[in-house]
Amino acid sequence: MTMASWRLARSLETLTAEIRALHPGTTVWTIGDAAHRGRPSDHNPNGQNVVCAIDVLGDKGLRLADFAADLVAAPRHPALKYVIFNRRIWSVARASEGWRPYTGSNPHTTHVHISVGTGPDGKSGGPYDNTSSWGIGGDMTGLVKGIQESLKSAGFDPGPIDDRWGPRTQSAFTAAMKAGGARGPAGPAGPAGARGPAGPAGPPGTLPARLTITGEVTATGAAP
Repeated sequence: MTMASWRLARSLETLTAEIRALHPGTTVWTIGDAAHRGRPSDHNPNGQNVVCAIDVLGDKGLRLADFAADLVAAPRHPALKYVIFNRRIWSVARASEGWRPYTGSNPHTTHVHISVGTGPDGKSGGPYDNTSSWGIGGDMTGLVKGIQESLKSAGFDPGPIDDRWGPRTQSAFTAAMKAGGARGPAGPAGPAGARGPAGPAGPPGTLPARLTITGEVTATGAAP
């Protein structure tokens, strides 16, 4: 297995896109460092070279406590395996116990860890590629496709318009952010606003000097 060949689980691509749609630039860690590679971890690629975990920081406004609570609240994403935050862990396998104390060496006080799939750490199988919306900030189905279309319209190549947040979409998104952001498509025109209050009355007009009357006014002349 080579580290260069790994990819992120599709469910976590979707989650990353939903987070960054609300909080652009949020830091998301994926593949593990040397310390992770020395032990079983979902940050390490599984047998299919898929990384099944991310760590999400709150460096761009994401409220981590609320985010962690939303992840485990029903209805949960089909791919979710477990969540770690602030010295506590919640897992699908022991959902009836709720949040439990976490005694690992990293207390996870500055980030939220999310693992997906089923089975032992580092060997996750199951539905880790499920691309259903995680519902972060509401149902985000089709969100990535919209971002890809906006990037393409702005001249940044996101790859296929497939509603999946892959490396090419990430690269295009990063380039757009550095360039000042890709402009999204124009929205529909809004309804006409309410009529404002009447303005002040104007000054009195001048009286006509002459009138030719044949049942109606046909000519006027200004007074000298």
